[in-house]
Amino acid sequence: MLTGPERTEERMSDATTTRHDAMKWREAAGRRRRTLPAGLLPRLALGVSGVALAALNVALYAQDGMSRALVFSSLLSGGYLVLAYMLVRLRESKLEAEAALVENQHRFDMAFAGARCGIWDWDVSENRVYWSSAMFDMVGLKQPSKRLSPNEIKAFTHPDDMDAIDEIAHAVTRSSRSYDTTFRLRHADGSWVWMHAKGQVWSGNRAASDRLVGITIDITEQKIAEERVSEANERLRDAIESVGEAFVLWDAEGRLVTANSKLGEFLNLSEEAMAPGMARDDVMARAGVGDAWPVAESAEAETAFSEIRLPTGRWLQISERRTKTGGHVNVGTDITAIKEQEAALTDNKSALEKTVRDLEASRRKLQEQARQLVDLAEKYASEKTRAETANRSKSEFLANMSHELRTPLNAIIGFSEIMGSGLFGELGSPKYKEYATDIHASGTHLLELINDILDMSKIEAGRMTLEAQPLDVAEVTEESLRLVSGRADVAKVTIENELPHLPAVNADKRAVKQVLLNLLSNAVKFTPAGGTIHLKGQAGSRFVTISVEDTGIGIPASALPNIGRPFEQVESQHSKKHKGTGLGLALSRSLVELHGGTLTIESTEGVGTTVSFTLPVA
Repeated sequence: MLTGPERTEERMSDATTTRHDAMKWREAAGRRRRTLPAGLLPRLALGVSGVALAALNVALYAQDGMSRALVFSSLLSGGYLVLAYMLVRLRESKLEAEAALVENQHRFDMAFAGARCGIWDWDVSENRVYWSSAMFDMVGLKQPSKRLSPNEIKAFTHPDDMDAIDEIAHAVTRSSRSYDTTFRLRHADGSWVWMHAKGQVWSGNRAASDRLVGITIDITEQKIAEERVSEANERLRDAIESVGEAFVLWDAEGRLVTANSKLGEFLNLSEEAMAPGMARDDVMARAGVGDAWPVAESAEAETAFSEIRLPTGRWLQISERRTKTGGHVNVGTDITAIKEQEAALTDNKSALEKTVRDLEASRRKLQEQARQLVDLAEKYASEKTRAETANRSKSEFLANMSHELRTPLNAIIGFSEIMGSGLFGELGSPKYKEYATDIHASGTHLLELINDILDMSKIEAGRMTLEAQPLDVAEVTEESLRLVSGRADVAKVTIENELPHLPAVNADKRAVKQVLLNLLSNAVKFTPAGGTIHLKGQAGSRFVTISVEDTGIGIPASALPNIGRPFEQVESQHSKKHKGTGLGLALSRSLVELHGGTLTIESTEGVGTTVSFTLPVA
């Protein structure tokens, strides 16, 4: 099977051969006329003898070089030689016509191929379809030796376009006896080619021989262009709709081209009233704006502006510019709020002036208040500095007085313990032993109080130093529990050690032990008899959390913000039975924060309290 270019080359060769053949026939005839015997033609023409002439052999040469003899039996009566001559001339004319036909066919093929246009000829009675070579070229296929069937065409028709092929077939039954449809055919490379087929029914000279004859044009590029235009129009439509102002475009004849929904919203127009093609005057009349619409005289002129009060009471500022093609572009902005503000300013000028005066007075007052606040801030800063200085002085004094306070107190505690135990013999009266015991208890309590005060003072003065080192949490916990267990037994409170295995922490052992003692002592102190205290722990990636959870009296929610401040205590019927200064939690929080950790308190009144603190992992 030949390709499109090969078929074209073959037709060109046929045309050349046919012309060459015609020339050979002319040359042969000429030679024969020149080689006839002298006087033969006159005798034949005049018919001088009634005797039959011998057969005349005239050699004519065909394209393949072989001689063919055309034999005439001529009578003396004449006329047959003229007939032979006419037959030669007819043969030459036929060959020339065939050559011209081939050449014309070649021109048509070239024209159809260049225009991407093919011929479609559907013989309805035989149900076979002829496609010109250009049709096969448009879908990248070779032309077969036989005509196609409709089903073969449908095999490479787009599934959505099968109805178009049926529409062509139904043209036979339509009154118009024509078809005009569009469909897609699959190209050999797998792409889809858009085709526009148009033709009519031709009945021919035979009955029941209807044929559907027409042309098919490749409109793929047109479809692609239409899709691009559609996409561009859609993007333009989206852009116009996204604008917050009204937008409308008129052509040079004053007809509406496009407008966004804001225009209809502002002018109270229906979609029908804003349909493309509507006259500008009609749209303006329906909107009730009339001659108020601005007009730009030329494309070079400045933008024309106009403010329109709509029947709805709203105000629009309309701008108009001429396009280079003679059309107009209008943009409308809702300026109702601006107009209302202008009206309010105009109608309330005196009120505005009074407001300005009031604002000026307020400004002066605010300036005076600001000056006073600056003075107060300076006084506050000064007083704060003095208070901080005094506090540091107090803390430094107490820190320096630690030895002077502890030394005599230790002597009192020691001597009262000796007297109470009767180490050097019995006292004169049993009452003295009782007194010695009270002195020892009071001295011990006072020493604890002084130690807490001194530790707080050191922390506030910045003189508390920690000896941080890797610390076994279980070890320091056991030591703290042994010191508190006696008080727990007396208070009939159970302490459950539920600490899991925890990693070592980087902390000062004395400080951690003091925090645990404070928290455990508070839990024992404020947990009624029969209650339970749970000691729990949890390891994190950077910190270890230790929690003391009791089933005691709890803390009211209103008092929680103050817990943990120095000398702060919650007053309750149960707390009045126990001595305390409120320094334990404050000191514990300060010690934990010195380690870089945090201390938190969660409590529900009547249920219990949980105090948790964190220490950094070693």
